[in-house]
Amino acid sequence: MLLGCFLLSAFVTVAQQTFLINMAMIDGLPITPANVFNYQVQSSTTAKVQVKGTIRYRGTGLFATYSFPCTLRQGINMINTADVHPQWQFSSGALQELFFNYKMLPEGTYEYCVTVTPDGTREANDLFTECLYHRAADIFLLNLVYPEDKAKLNEFNPLLTWVANYPFASELTYKIRVAEMKQGQNPANAVLRNQPMLSEVNLSQNSIQYPVYARPLEVNTPYAWTVDAYYKGILLGSAEAWQFIIPDTIQKQILPDRSYIDICREHGNSHLTAIGKLKIKYVLEDNRSDVLSLELFNSSNEKCSFSPNTLSAQYGDNRYSIDLASTAHLKHEGLYTLRIHTKHNKEYQLLFQYLNPDYIR
Repeated sequence: MLLGCFLLSAFVTVAQQTFLINMAMIDGLPITPANVFNYQVQSSTTAKVQVKGTIRYRGTGLFATYSFPCTLRQGINMINTADVHPQWQFSSGALQELFFNYKMLPEGTYEYCVTVTPDGTREANDLFTECLYHRAADIFLLNLVYPEDKAKLNEFNPLLTWVANYPFASELTYKIRVAEMKQGQNPANAVLRNQPMLSEVNLSQNSIQYPVYARPLEVNTPYAWTVDAYYKGILLGSAEAWQFIIPDTIQKQILPDRSYIDICREHGNSHLTAIGKLKIKYVLEDNRSDVLSLELFNSSNEKCSFSPNTLSAQYGDNRYSIDLASTAHLKHEGLYTLRIHTKHNKEYQLLFQYLNPDYIR
């Protein structure tokens, strides 16, 4: 998006030499290796000059510069890339890779200036400079998937997912932010201004289960979330911020007689509840016996005492009912994680909300 352009053409006369730099052909366009030299230089006479271009981002240390000598003929001159050999300099190797290998610049506002300096010029006032400003936006390259915008969820630890449409998506890392929306805020303002409830960086996958160690989500509270994409530490773009809410009807949908949870099939995608007891199933598909070691953690990742913390298993279908109401002191509506380790070095994890049966009768 074009933010502005100052003085696309201006005549300056020094020692009877006049140059006009016209950048109108690339005004409003993303700068790429294919069009970075698509500007005109009008000269009042034949002259040898030094041409320098600078792309500099506002508020960051990102920049790219080039320079080359050339001879301008009287009249309008187009830069012939076959005749010039620009010397480039980049603020980082990652920015150079983005520009030359992937033909793009990262998201943000940058200034692109071209300066023409006649040979022999020593005074700064004898420089001929033209600049334009551009806002590089990540349009439809990074998109949120779930929860969809304005979703009403029935779970407290949703799987947050997104998709990146970059041709080099496998080389990206991501940052996710979830924040509470205050009255009068839109999702973009909320994730920008409010203290995040969840802020995870350097994610290599396109999803994350809302973790138990983050501040718990609450019913009837609107939340906003977004994802940023990075290439080797350089911000490429951000997804449009979306919002979701967990209505209080979720508690009315809880069934006390829930069936046993198969720990081998549960991948954290369900809203699990334990009303006094946690019912789990472990199917052992060979003739070996096994032992399950159990650890229970609260939302602050603190270990909770309970019993039993070991369970034996035999070939076939093993079912257990862990009495949390009698053996553990858990918070009503609190979020907990049960980590299960087997004798054969397999690990499982269940995220669930504990409900005190005395409070829901």
